[in-house]
Amino acid sequence: MTHQLDVLSLSEGVERDSQSGKLSVELQAQGQTVYGKNPLFPDYLERITPDGKKSLGQWKDGEFAEELCLLW
Repeated sequence: MTHQLDVLSLSEGVERDSQSGKLSVELQAQGQTVYGKNPLFPDYLERITPDGKKSLGQWKDGEFAEELCLLW
């Protein structure tokens, strides 16, 4: 017996959980680093590591290049 994946339903769930912040919380709880936008610093990418460190930077040569550490 095979199960079909409902891609539309899955993508709607991911979008909902992403916008609510639930997805980021779950990923961090699993020890994942999370990347996203910070509305106070729109020209930078924000990185939050599993230990809670927040930093701003850019992708350079396929890696995150930290330019500023946020202390909040």
